[in-house]
Formats: sequence, structure tokens, C-alpha cells
Amino acid sequence: MNTISETDAAPQAPIRTPKGWKRVGWQGVTANTPDAWNLAAYGGDARVGNIRIDNGETAGNAVMGVEIRWSRPKKALSAADLEKRLDQYLTSVDKGAKKQKLSADTKSKPLEDRRFPVRTARSFHWRVDRKGVGRIWHCAECGRLMIAQVVGAAKGDFQHLAHDVLASLECHSADPAWRPWSLYDLHTEVPADFTLKGKPQLLNIYVQLAFERAGTTDLVTVEQWGVASVQLRNAYLDEWFQEKNSAQESSLRYQSEETTIHGHTALAMTGRRWGLTYWGAQAIPQLTRLQLPAIHYAARIWECPETNKIFLIQSYTRRLDPTLVDRIVERTVCHPVPEEAS
Repeated sequence: MNTISETDAAPQAPIRTPKGWKRVGWQGVTANTPDAWNLAAYGGDARVGNIRIDNGETAGNAVMGVEIRWSRPKKALSAADLEKRLDQYLTSVDKGAKKQKLSADTKSKPLEDRRFPVRTARSFHWRVDRKGVGRIWHCAECGRLMIAQVVGAAKGDFQHLAHDVLASLECHSADPAWRPWSLYDLHTEVPADFTLKGKPQLLNIYVQLAFERAGTTDLVTVEQWGVASVQLRNAYLDEWFQEKNSAQESSLRYQSEETTIHGHTALAMTGRRWGLTYWGAQAIPQLTRLQLPAIHYAARIWECPETNKIFLIQSYTRRLDPTLVDRIVERTVCHPVPEEAS
């Protein structure tokens, strides 16, 4: 586990959450959580993985958050299979309590939720020195076995909060061709055939996620900077981009033109990767491995005054496909959408 072009034709998808809450998404799993909670740990991938989103407290009793795990069984799970999996988990809780010379109180029952048939989901809770409220289900649509629990102090009363978090959980996107990612106020989606590449950069003022298309050299990066007014310091977007992208400038040849993104003045860049440095360090080694180099480049950059943020989405593809960036831009929310406009 690791700790941690013109798009007006397709409006932003609104992110609706209760006041004081936000949407968090990772590997296509999304949930509403209190504003104070952030991604604290993650592991695995879209097939088998986990995340923890918590309040960032360090004192044991004060830590509160939601833990989510998923896997993809080879076959559909029956109600008996699901109950067996949950019993195994609750047994491990009981064993852990005994090692601490404590007693564990564990219970489970069929989950009464309109989204799940009673036989395919169960709710549970346990209590030792801390308390957990959770649910487990197997989704027939995405094939994921999900187990999620809100964990907090044993004496804490967070039943309603836990219900709201767990009830908001979605294990897959409404569009199976796209996978949502939401964290630190960044809300975007990337094609489902792209997987997370390397370790993301997750800071309050800067978020960067890189994705690669399986079995290819195609790459997409999504970046968000906070405090745009300080970042820009009265510089134009093209000047700021060239400074931030200085390490790559020598290996890129592109044309830039002004456009509009989500109602904001923006820049659209289209071009190719170029030069001996790029070919010697990346393209030729890829060719020797019988991989087609991703020489085509496209990028979109814009400032959102409403949220005081800068967004940069870039793609490097084997074949010319500037619409890939545009489709991701369409699904990247930079500011709230008014109810009457949604």
C-alpha cells in the first residue's frame, strides 16, 4: 500500500454533494465524504485494490474514515458465498481482538438497499477498541466484490454519517468506457483502457495523475494547480506553460491557438515529439521492443477564476488523436455547474 479544444458542446458533468461534503474517486470507485477527509492510502489497481480516505488525524481514537477494498472473483458469488466471505473477515476481527486480550462484538445481516437485491449484499458492524460500520456486495455489472466500512472511535456515534458515506458508494461509472477520478478538488474521467502509471503526485496545491494505455506507449497526464493567481503572477498562459514545461520544450514541436474551455479562455496545443534526445532516450528503445512510439502530442490548458486553479491535460499517442484530450476535458469539472444550467 502506498501512502501518501473547445469543449462547450459537451458541458461539464455536475458534481452534486451535500453541503460540507465532497466526491472522492479512485480506480472508478466513488463516494461522498466530509470535506475534511482526503485520500490517505491506496494500493493495487482497478482489478484488485484498496483505498483509505480519512480525516488526517494521528491520534488513534481521533482517526475516522472509510476503508474500501475490491477484487474481481472469477465467477458470480451467491448469497452463501458472500456470507462466507464476510464471516471470514469478521473472524479475523475477532482473532485480532483476542490477541489484544479484548472481546469483539460482530454482527451482519442482509442489506436492505434499493440498489442491491437482498441476496447479493450484506451490512455489518464490529466493535473492539474501535468500531466499524460497513457493507459487502458483489456487483453483477462490473464484476467487483466490494467491502467498505467507516471506522471510528468505539464510543463515537457516527451511524448516520456512516450510512450516508456507504449509501453514496458506487463501484463503477455509469459509462463503462470511462473511469472517474476525484480527489483534492480534481474531478475528471479517463478512458477505462488507460491505467494509472507510476506514483501520483497528491498535494493540496498540486495534483498530477498519469495514465498509460495497456500494451502501448500511449500516455495521458492530468494536472491541477491551486492558487492560480500566485502561480501565474500576471504571466500569460503560454509563458507559464513554457516555463513549467521547460524540460520537454526541446523535444516538442507544436502549434498553439486560443480556444474556450468551460467558458474560460484557454490554449490548445497540437504537435509532435521531436529531436535526438527524445529519439535516443525513448523512441528508439521502444522500437527495439517492437513498440510504436507515441510521437503525437496534444494539450489543453486553462485557468478557472472561480476556483483559482489551473488545469493542464496532455496526451502522447502513437496515432494522431487530438480529440482524446478534448474528451477528457469535457469530463473534467473545474467549477460547480449552476442547477439551472445542468
